Amino acid sequence: MSAAIAAILAVALAVLAGLLVPPLLRRRRRRLAFSQALPEPMRAAITRNVPISRALPPDLARRLEGLVIAFLAEKQFVGCNGLAITDEIRATIAAQACLLLLGRLGLYDELRSILVYPGAFWVEDEVHDDDGLVTRRRRELSGEAWDSHRIILSWEDIEEAARQPADGYNVVLHEFAHYLDAEGRGLAPRPPSHKSASSDRARPIDAWHKGLVAEYEALCDTVNRGEPTFLDPYAAEDEIEFFAVASEEFIECSGDLRTAHPRLYSLLREFYGIDPVAWSVRAFVPGRPPASGKADTLAGGRPGTNA
Repeated sequence: MSAAIAAILAVALAVLAGLLVPPLLRRRRRRLAFSQALPEPMRAAITRNVPISRALPPDLARRLEGLVIAFLAEKQFVGCNGLAITDEIRATIAAQACLLLLGRLGLYDELRSILVYPGAFWVEDEVHDDDGLVTRRRRELSGEAWDSHRIILSWEDIEEAARQPADGYNVVLHEFAHYLDAEGRGLAPRPPSHKSASSDRARPIDAWHKGLVAEYEALCDTVNRGEPTFLDPYAAEDEIEFFAVASEEFIECSGDLRTAHPRLYSLLREFYGIDPVAWSVRAFVPGRPPASGKADTLAGGRPGTNA
């Protein structure tokens, strides 16, 4: 074997190892997480700040704890504007984010860091209109899925969601739903009871997406007519925001969502692979008024969420 061929083979093996070894180590690390237990202070913080976790059946409660342990081991938390990151902050954010993974594969695999501000933060960007005009804007946000590696959150808004856990507004759920939407992994695997003998694959995502678009367009029609809506009207901003807002309601107000939008609830159950109505701490609260738009800090939008 010539030196040149040997060098090429060495490079190829190194590349192959670089592709195969990290996922293998990651899977091993995650399996180990499910054999460990959360420190009691972190478990107490989750119980206090993520009350829906108290209603999970034992198998999902254990899965949530394992997901949280693995999440905390893999993701870096960065305090911004003087905020000191505590175990309570880490555990609360991790648990809320991992609720969306109870029936799905993966663990926000490309995500590296979560930046946490004490309160709402300002961002500047550019908007391009249909005529090519570029406008710079400055907006106050409570959360932003910045890219595949970073998510930015406001701790003040997270604390507020913990105090009012069933109002359908949760910045962590919103931003991590954006992440899953952009990640493109498709639908959750079918549970064993729904698997056919020939296939365990979920249906094509395109067919599912058509159903979601129909629900979005129905909401837009309702908003355009000036009629009250169950979902925050901000969900009519675009399909991306529709999915994120609906995901918040799916976890926090599952019974209400199923009653108001049964088809949408079924679509989200298919995407997330869970049925929160079966274990929600707030399956249904009669008399909840339809949404007419929550108090905004952005013109035409919810208080500070952004894709």
